[in-house]
Amino acid sequence: IASFNPLDVTQVFAEVKNDESFTITKGQAVYLYGATGNKASVKLAYNTGDPTSAKTLGLVYSSSISAGGTGYIITQGVVTGVDTQAYNEGDTLYLANTAGALTSTKPYAPQHLVYIGVVERANQGQGQIYVRPQNGYELNEIHDVNINHNVPIANGHIIVYNLSIVTGKQIGRASCRERV
Repeated sequence: IASFNPLDVTQVFAEVKNDESFTITKGQAVYLYGATGNKASVKLAYNTGDPTSAKTLGLVYSSSISAGGTGYIITQGVVTGVDTQAYNEGDTLYLANTAGALTSTKPYAPQHLVYIGVVERANQGQGQIYVRPQNGYELNEIHDVNINHNVPIANGHIIVYNLSIVTGKQIGRASCRERV
């Protein structure tokens, strides 16, 4: 594309299929559920477990997507025309424990932390959110932490840092050990 200017790209969308048995509406959070035909399928996201939070894609951008229908999800950029009256401008939004909902209260374990975006305009029907989902990481998902290698994790275990020499480079590794 000869006339493409990366500075013109301010929003990123995904066309998806609604895999819920009901209509999903603008501003609701969704996660990648699977695929049907040539489209990814989505369901409402919530933070009570890995299956419904780890693959959070973004917010519904279309006014609504009927059950089995297709529509657009904003994965990065601004969504307007949503209800943000419960928030203040500048509030950070996270995935809530109710399907499709957002919260400005930072979740802590056992709920999963998924950052969704920031409120740009607080308003009942004309709210605006800058969307850029980022999934929080559980300890055993960090690339240099080996929790499930030797011992299944259990209450009372501790994490130990062990400096090793691997391929001529010093690399630190954390691993889970039984408490002795």
